[in-house]
Amino acid sequence: MVKLQSVNPSNYQVLGEIEISDQAEIAEKVRLAKTAQKEWKDIGLEKRVELLRNAIGELNAKMAEITLMESREMGMPINEAVEDFNGNVDFANWYFDHAGRYLSPEITFANGLETHRVFYEPMGVSAVIIPWNFPFGNFIWGTMQNLIAGNTVVLKHSEECPISGKLFEDVFVKHLPKGVFNEVYGGGETGKLLVQQNINMIVFTGNTKTGRSIYEIAGQKFIKTVMELGGSAPGIIFREADIKPAVENVCYYRLYNAGQCCDGLKRLIVHEDIYDKVVERIASIFSAKTIGIAEDKNTEIGPLAAKRQLELLISQVEDSKQKGAKIITGGSSLEAKLGGAFFEPTVLTGITRDMRVWKEEVFGPVLPVVKFRTEQEAVELANQTSYGLGAYVYTQDDKQAERVAGLIETGMVSVNGTNYTMPFNPFGGFKNSGIGREHGKYGFREITQIKIVAKGN
Repeated sequence: MVKLQSVNPSNYQVLGEIEISDQAEIAEKVRLAKTAQKEWKDIGLEKRVELLRNAIGELNAKMAEITLMESREMGMPINEAVEDFNGNVDFANWYFDHAGRYLSPEITFANGLETHRVFYEPMGVSAVIIPWNFPFGNFIWGTMQNLIAGNTVVLKHSEECPISGKLFEDVFVKHLPKGVFNEVYGGGETGKLLVQQNINMIVFTGNTKTGRSIYEIAGQKFIKTVMELGGSAPGIIFREADIKPAVENVCYYRLYNAGQCCDGLKRLIVHEDIYDKVVERIASIFSAKTIGIAEDKNTEIGPLAAKRQLELLISQVEDSKQKGAKIITGGSSLEAKLGGAFFEPTVLTGITRDMRVWKEEVFGPVLPVVKFRTEQEAVELANQTSYGLGAYVYTQDDKQAERVAGLIETGMVSVNGTNYTMPFNPFGGFKNSGIGREHGKYGFREITQIKIVAKGN
């Protein structure tokens, strides 16, 4: 069998190998999922939650092993890996605690003569394809609401973190009935083979180009998709902002996980009156960050997830340099110096709209900064993207914050650093950033069939 190598981006050392799933294995795992789905539905919500809680409990007991592997396999600084793990266990627990409220039948009409009830039934077999940037978090987000609702899942984790995926599979197959959870391994071709199987739904997180091709396949099958795709989130700092906390928050949302967050702040738009001060402060914070191997507890900025990600980022920054961008701090690869997929935290000014760092999604610690004069101009710059996932607004003027939040074409808006990524909030975007929503009652609705039963009394 062909092997998939897991490589540590901090030093390019091979961590291990996993066999790539062939077409026969993929078809068999989908068949098992199809066979198991009725039993999984029929055991009821309470029993499903009990079994899933047990599985999450074992993962929680393996936290040190899981977070260390995440850190080694995709380059997430170990402190952030622990934070990601704990936060997403909380997400799973919220789903468990509130599933009954959002999946139980609800009465839409009753008058003594007849009663109308809405039921939320599972879709069937859900093919779930997730990326590498948050190995544990993406696993929780992609699978848990599906499984709670009564869907069976065939998961394909990213080829960049197959060992993490295997850790999750080994635990879940122990706690769930055979076929309820299955995993396949490989890259894009494996994902393509998976979505071509006899499935009932596709849940995909990844880039927009791949999302479009998956959407075409789903359209031919006439099945539902939920897709969280790319993002190029704008941040707007108005003259009315409290500059110090605004700058600190911008740096956090740009540099977390080395800038490899789908809804991370990727373009900064600053009022001209405070522009120089803001750029200076951001550059000071960026240049002071400790860069190093991901498993070192002193590391603040780890490597990018893979050499190919580093090469893409280098090409995007070089494009901006050639077109006249000014490097305030950073701007270069640290691969030769540190021996892995490292890139300096970088602040760029002199940005023009034809630069790739403005037009494309940038997955790395690079922040282009532009200035604006009027509120209308700021909104136009914010919306000058094909994406519409997240946005960040900084102002002490409440009316301005509400007005601008309503004008920005994104599914999520943070005002003054408030974190919108909560298990009870919908997560998803406008435009090329996806279809559907995850989390909360919204996520449960996305992955269930809605049935009305009207009955005379």
